[in-house]
Amino acid sequence: MGPGMRGDRMNEKPCVLACVTMQKDCVRLIRRGREIADETGAELRVLHVSVRKSQPQEDAAILNELFSLAHEADAEMNILYEENVPSAIARYARESGAAVLVLGPDRSGTAGRVRALLPDTMKIVSA
Repeated sequence: MGPGMRGDRMNEKPCVLACVTMQKDCVRLIRRGREIADETGAELRVLHVSVRKSQPQEDAAILNELFSLAHEADAEMNILYEENVPSAIARYARESGAAVLVLGPDRSGTAGRVRALLPDTMKIVSA
């Protein structure tokens, strides 16, 4: 069972899951997630999946900024360390009861791989 999980789901209330990368402009994903969460009455969660545990100093500064932005948006932020990013996102989305996934532009094909791992009922929003 992953961190923050209670029982077989993190909580009973549906959530909006904003998935962020190490780019400073990910604030738009958090803001869009907050808008959707406010519109639907859902909680907002922010997720970053990293393939490495040791972060260069520059990455640490960006992560700190993302944590601050998540806090300002009244969102919980989690970091997972996994090699298979799409699988980690899909698993976390299912376990957290996500109703909506907010992803950035799909330049690397990650969003398509995540979509293939999730039920058709889960809404995926590009921001």
